Amino acid sequence: MKRSLLLVFITFFLFGSVASAAKLRLHIPISTSWSGDSSSAEFSSTGYSVRGIFGLFGAGYTQSDLKAKWTNSSTTYTTNAIDVSLTPIDLFTVGYGIVTGGGVSNGTLDSSSGSTTFFNLNFGLGPVDLLAGYRMWDATHKRKSGSESKLKYNEIGVGVGFGF
Repeated sequence: MKRSLLLVFITFFLFGSVASAAKLRLHIPISTSWSGDSSSAEFSSTGYSVRGIFGLFGAGYTQSDLKAKWTNSSTTYTTNAIDVSLTPIDLFTVGYGIVTGGGVSNGTLDSSSGSTTFFNLNFGLGPVDLLAGYRMWDATHKRKSGSESKLKYNEIGVGVGFGF
């Protein structure tokens, strides 16, 4: 009997309930703050994050377009990442991602590197989740000209998820 209860506990811990065995989530940024070196630019971001969660573990893809606007010009940096996540309870998801590529509006990139970390709060309403999250970016874009841009910024976002 004890072994059966232990097996049931482990199953629910690793794979969640039957109602939340698999989820698909979409997340978008609504607010951006710069945390890098001092800058006179105004920053904003757009983008999306798509994540599949299977029980306790998830995998996702994120694209963030950071726009830096000065008085007479602006530049948009695109950063792409793949990430993994852990959802130990249905209310909370935490994850880490690796920058896989990117782009810049006024030049050609040689390479992109860096990481992203995030956490989401998940508010379930039956098979639908409402999401509120915080994502931190630490990326470096190297241009073919030799210059590089270090991007350190944070995004607050909202989203929706669907259980299957």
